[in-house]
Amino acid sequence: MADLKAFIKKWHGRTLEDDGCRVSKEFHSFQVSFFNAMKKIAESIGAELVNRSYGHYDMSGFIKRGDKYVYFNYSSSLCGGRTQVLLKGNRYGEFYYPMYFRTAESDHDFRGGTNNFHSFEGCEELIDNLLSQEHRKW
Repeated sequence: MADLKAFIKKWHGRTLEDDGCRVSKEFHSFQVSFFNAMKKIAESIGAELVNRSYGHYDMSGFIKRGDKYVYFNYSSSLCGGRTQVLLKGNRYGEFYYPMYFRTAESDHDFRGGTNNFHSFEGCEELIDNLLSQEHRKW
């Protein structure tokens, strides 16, 4: 299991400045740290992080093991020029999680299987389980 305590401690609950039409330096720093953490998760389950994408306060990518893929997406809660990083639990009630995961046919399959909403904390087991399943298109 990947040791991500320092990453979670540093970022969870932090409020980051928005920089208008550009990603703020602060949020970009979070994005880099986030992908490093996802790489650690992938390596801990015998997989690799492939085809990552940086967006404006969201990010996504694929984790590959053998010929199986899992797509993941993280979206922040941009509100009034600030965004809050959420990595643990559900923040806005029982139905909000900042991440979702699904099986994929390749590292370019953005439609993939059924969405599995989850927090960052504890997603390693979910990714491992999804990589053990047969991919079914939704």
